[in-house]
Amino acid sequence: MEKRKIKILHLYHDLMNLYGDWANAAVMEHELVSRGYEVELSKKSVGDDISFLGYDFIYIGSGTERSQQACMRDIGKYKEAFFESIEAGAPVLSTGNSHEMFGLAVTDFKENRYEMLGLLDFETIQKNTRVTGDCVGKADFLNERLIGFINRAGGSQKGEIERPFYIEPGEGAGYPASAEGIRYKNLLGTYMTGPVLVRNPPLMKYISNLITKQKDDLPNSSNNKYKNDSFFSYQEKAYYLWNKIVDPSS
Repeated sequence: MEKRKIKILHLYHDLMNLYGDWANAAVMEHELVSRGYEVELSKKSVGDDISFLGYDFIYIGSGTERSQQACMRDIGKYKEAFFESIEAGAPVLSTGNSHEMFGLAVTDFKENRYEMLGLLDFETIQKNTRVTGDCVGKADFLNERLIGFINRAGGSQKGEIERPFYIEPGEGAGYPASAEGIRYKNLLGTYMTGPVLVRNPPLMKYISNLITKQKDDLPNSSNNKYKNDSFFSYQEKAYYLWNKIVDPSS
């Protein structure tokens, strides 16, 4: 039987790639291949001709404020096609400050206002501070804990949107709120950065189920086909060991 092909688009893989963000696209490719799919991973950046047709998953990572602005100027040329993919239900993951691009604008601490894509009705207001450090949290669509890292400009976001992530310690979308991130259809965004899918198998499985439109067990559970995969074995062990450190009763 011919394998179903799944196409992944990694947007701005070079400019929006802090703290190993590239690994989120790589681990998703590995996950889907382990499920028996043929995977085509495409990497696009500023100056490339970007088409959003036919992609089953789109990922964009985090970058400096300057990189964000460069990517915003480029992706603005394709925003209608990008919006069509999101409206059609394509799973999209946006980590770090890249999720700010789906709002109306970003205003920096010098009060310079930069127009964003405008898909969602919120704005980011920055301060001359940083929110930096390891974090733990949860998502309203998962039972398991999330672990991650945040390094972003201080400040807040204003606007009535769905914020699915709850991060502690540290600030979320505003002070002193802990709710952060965005959710719209199958678009998920969070300030957590780095290889969040590597560090959080439950989140990876949730998104991979959106991509494949099926349910599956976590790697290495007693009755699934991943239990002999060494990568998933180490990934699961690291995740549950960290949870034990954070909460010995878990």
